Amino acid sequence: MKYALSISAALLLAMSQTQPSLAQNGANNLVQQAIAAEGGADALRALKGLAIKGEAKFWEPEQSEKVGGEPRFLGDATFTVTWDLANGMARSEWDRDQKYPDPPVKLKFTETVLPTLGYVTDDKGSRAMSGIRVAAHLRELGRASPWLLVKAMDAPKSVAAMGNQKLGKQSLPAVSFNDGGTKFTILFDSKTHLPAAIRTRDDDNIHGDSDYDLVLGDWKAVGDVKVAHSLSYQLNGVEVAKLTYKDVSANPMIAADAFAAPDAVKAAAKGPATSNVPYQWVLRRLFLTRFVDSDSIIYPAGGGLKLVELAPNVQHVQGGGANNLIVAMQDHLVIFDAPYGELQSRWVIDAAKAKYPGKPIKYLVLTHHHMDHTGGTRTYIAERAQVIVPSPDKAHFEKVARAPHTVAV
Repeated sequence: MKYALSISAALLLAMSQTQPSLAQNGANNLVQQAIAAEGGADALRALKGLAIKGEAKFWEPEQSEKVGGEPRFLGDATFTVTWDLANGMARSEWDRDQKYPDPPVKLKFTETVLPTLGYVTDDKGSRAMSGIRVAAHLRELGRASPWLLVKAMDAPKSVAAMGNQKLGKQSLPAVSFNDGGTKFTILFDSKTHLPAAIRTRDDDNIHGDSDYDLVLGDWKAVGDVKVAHSLSYQLNGVEVAKLTYKDVSANPMIAADAFAAPDAVKAAAKGPATSNVPYQWVLRRLFLTRFVDSDSIIYPAGGGLKLVELAPNVQHVQGGGANNLIVAMQDHLVIFDAPYGELQSRWVIDAAKAKYPGKPIKYLVLTHHHMDHTGGTRTYIAERAQVIVPSPDKAHFEKVARAPHTVAV
């Protein structure tokens, strides 16, 4: 009997060790099938660079005219990218036709991103990017890179099996891939084996834990490999950017100084931020052309928030991209708007308490639902403030209050 029990225990141990191995093999097989569908590992490794010309469109769901309305169309763009895949560098020349916010404006600028720094060039010269902007661009270059699957194949211990994942109405096989500090979930088309979407879990200041997907389509041959020519960026299934490649060349001649940073940029440059990167804020404020290029996030480098008295017992919070108003009543405080997120809300709450000691914040009045004016609402709810909104918006803000925020920023 004792002998039989020992055999059973040994079998159970063997099975428990075999199951993860089978799952791991399944994950790596999905990666290898996708690489084969794209042209094979050798062909992908031989793809050292790309020259891309294309068109783009941008939307912002949280700038809609009304809660739950159509995402606001922000504008069109054309772009030219010189992409050194082998060295992880890209130079993107943008011609933006921005329709919103008012007034409409046409903008021309170039973003140059290297593994250690980034800089922006326009008619005023070149300036270093903030660390959070560099980090966001590097993550997105990695997401869209034809080399992503080869990197996964070369690091099999960083690849893990996952159950099928939802993409719209589809349920697709998927793996996770830890690429440095980023966990990508790669979903595969069951028929073609090509990548269907590359997902990250991001924190959104309105919706909390969110799926941010690069949905790939319109695969075409570029040299000896296939490259997706339709790139749709979606937040929880809602499109926020659409890039369409019109012309793609493999292994272009790249000028020796194509990525050379001016000395002034080198002196001021910061490396990519390695923590506390609000990816959704950075990317979508860039789409909106309202990004404050600062690691302070809500105000320029060297700046800060401050109270400015407009009248007795009325303070205006200034210095950020959007402002608050503090009104001191006889026995309580009323705050108007909750810009950005916890960072600004925490400062305003502390400043209000210091300015008017003993008076609790009783009401938060939200003038409209846009994410740059309401992203910090939850911090006031934690202070037990009552949130005042138009009655048609009540359900929206109840959902905002309940949204989990577990993704590290």
